Amino acid sequence: MELHYKVYRKVKIYFNKVCGALPNLGALKERSEITFGSPLVVSRIEEMQLIQAQLVNYFMNPALKVPYVPSSRCLALSTWYGDDSLLSCDTLDSLNTKLITEDDKVIQEANYMISDPLLPAKLQTLFENHSERLRKIRLTKEALKEL
Repeated sequence: MELHYKVYRKVKIYFNKVCGALPNLGALKERSEITFGSPLVVSRIEEMQLIQAQLVNYFMNPALKVPYVPSSRCLALSTWYGDDSLLSCDTLDSLNTKLITEDDKVIQEANYMISDPLLPAKLQTLFENHSERLRKIRLTKEALKEL
């Protein structure tokens, strides 16, 4: 199976954004002021690590033919969860709201990937599952009150 050049490039950029999001989430987790929000951040770290591993696993398939795309053409211009306002949250509700805003960016990008007609079915399923898991991570205000 051969992957289309544009699809491969988009997936590599997405992968690059995932790799950039992990240190941002790690820094957010280490902030002592938001220890109350650690479970919210940890669940997102686990999701980013999972999609990262799934993408690596997909591209390790020896039957897959990938086009040559220079790495300079696959650099992400922005990352997720890097907003400075995330580091200055003083309540669990404000942290959750800002994390959901960042989740929306990730889900929007995943939906962009899914909408590509050249995307192989296996990758489409992978991105659909990723998007669904991110939606499930979100907490409602009622659930926050229970914490």
